[in-house]
Amino acid sequence: MKRLAPLLVLAAAVLWGANGLFVAPLQDAGLSGTQITCVRFIAAATGAFAICAAKRCSLRIGSLRDATWFALNGVAGVFLFGLFYTYAIQATGMATAAVLIYLMPSFVMAFSVFTRREPCTARKVLCLAMSLLGCALVSGVAAPGASVAPVGVLFGVLAALFYACNNIVQAGPLARYEPATVSAWSMLFGALAATVHAGFCGELPSMAALFATRPDALGVNVVYGLVCSLVTFLLYNTALRYLPVSQAAILATFEPVAAAVLGFVVLGQGVTPAMLVGMSFEVAALVVLQLPSRAGSKGVRRCSSPIL
Repeated sequence: MKRLAPLLVLAAAVLWGANGLFVAPLQDAGLSGTQITCVRFIAAATGAFAICAAKRCSLRIGSLRDATWFALNGVAGVFLFGLFYTYAIQATGMATAAVLIYLMPSFVMAFSVFTRREPCTARKVLCLAMSLLGCALVSGVAAPGASVAPVGVLFGVLAALFYACNNIVQAGPLARYEPATVSAWSMLFGALAATVHAGFCGELPSMAALFATRPDALGVNVVYGLVCSLVTFLLYNTALRYLPVSQAAILATFEPVAAAVLGFVVLGQGVTPAMLVGMSFEVAALVVLQLPSRAGSKGVRRCSSPIL
């Protein structure tokens, strides 16, 4: 499974890159970002508990301290990440927001180096730089004349911080739990937070009314939650059992490339020379990251003790 772990992260990145295929038709149906997020996480939480029941996974939380970590991961790493990512998209556009959230590997690497004593090698720094440059080129942010709204940058950085929180908590305090168990409780707390937020914004009645007349939109929203939230969460959390969290975070930056390819294949969107160069940087970073180290190919065991 260790050899397959990088592929699990890449598979998760491809599914993350498919977000736009679902969000566009849902917005066209009249749903707001808050409403889409609410249904998305409710569907993901329901699916996660169904998987736990089918696999007979234990849903028991070992301690109150662990329950706090599950709540933190659900509220911060799932809901707040999704919320601020949506705000960033609204303020700057999908492309710029995607680049901003991939400041996340930098936060994760810094945290891992300073708190977990994970080696900060020249190769990791090089791969991180190449992946960020690749993101910028693929998204068009590095194009001449491109501008970014300051508030959008703030939202994007906050989303990246909460995204990093998700990585760190799953790789540390929640490491001893099964991926399905982590997904179930994290998605449940995320769904509760999303529902409270939607209720506070007064968007639940209009959402219910819209779904009453557009059950097809509800179906798309549910599939969106299962595919782009639950399945990706399971794939990524499983990979974290076999990869250093900083390495997994860098691999996840493949998402903008996946989004560009899906946009070209499914939606017929154009691909510019800058995007092709950016994709080359991304692929090169992923290849270099997977090369054996000079010290040998010793496995890296995942820390299962609290790290925050």
